[in-house]
Amino acid sequence: MTEQSNILTYIKLFLMAFFWGGTFIAGRLLVGEVAPFSAAFLRFLIASTALLLLTRNQFGSFPKIHLHQWGPLLLLALSGIFAYNVFFFTGLKTIEASRAAVIVANNPIFIGFFAALLFKEHLNGAKIVGLLTSISGAIVVITKGAPLQIFFNWRRHW
Repeated sequence: MTEQSNILTYIKLFLMAFFWGGTFIAGRLLVGEVAPFSAAFLRFLIASTALLLLTRNQFGSFPKIHLHQWGPLLLLALSGIFAYNVFFFTGLKTIEASRAAVIVANNPIFIGFFAALLFKEHLNGAKIVGLLTSISGAIVVITKGAPLQIFFNWRRHW
């Protein structure tokens, strides 16, 4: 790689982190003004439009989607994108942006855990220690240093 391409790569990585991190703050501000369902719809609409324009610009046309692909595509869009955003904005209505970021950052941990549980993917000792350390750290941050509060609050809701 050339020096210029290295710099461009780091700029792109910085911008990705900047925009991804800013999503939590912007989302928290947005749900103060708009209902979570409306915020999710607007985000979905804006992102879909942008992706369609980028696809058209990059490839000159849209990929061909066969009739049998529409059902799974719609299911993925509604669950993996739209439902995620509804939960994301609903969560931001109830907790601070910094705590929401910690929760979302733990998605790969739970994906790894459930991949092992449901699909029998192998977890060696180092992966297990990593999962437990990550979950423990998230619990401490989410509970603001009082992890036992999870049990007391949980019992109160039942």
